[in-house]
Amino acid sequence: MGPRAVLDLIRRLGQRREGLVGIHATHPALYACARRCFGSWAAAVRAAGMDYWSLIRRARQQAIVTRRRKRRALVAARRSGKESHSE
Repeated sequence: MGPRAVLDLIRRLGQRREGLVGIHATHPALYACARRCFGSWAAAVRAAGMDYWSLIRRARQQAIVTRRRKRRALVAARRSGKESHSE
């Protein structure tokens, strides 16, 4: 995959609801090729015309929301388990 194809794919994936969060896991070949072509993932994202740091902030916010959701589910499951034992 050449530099132009890498940039086109980054742009296309960046338009999805989930954006570029977790690309290294979901598209490892793209991530590796972008690093080879542009020196780093951040440089490739910038070359695609996107604000890398806003993507990082978005990923961090998503991680916080996910952690909170999991924590609430765990607390609810624990409470539910305690209530069923006390009956």
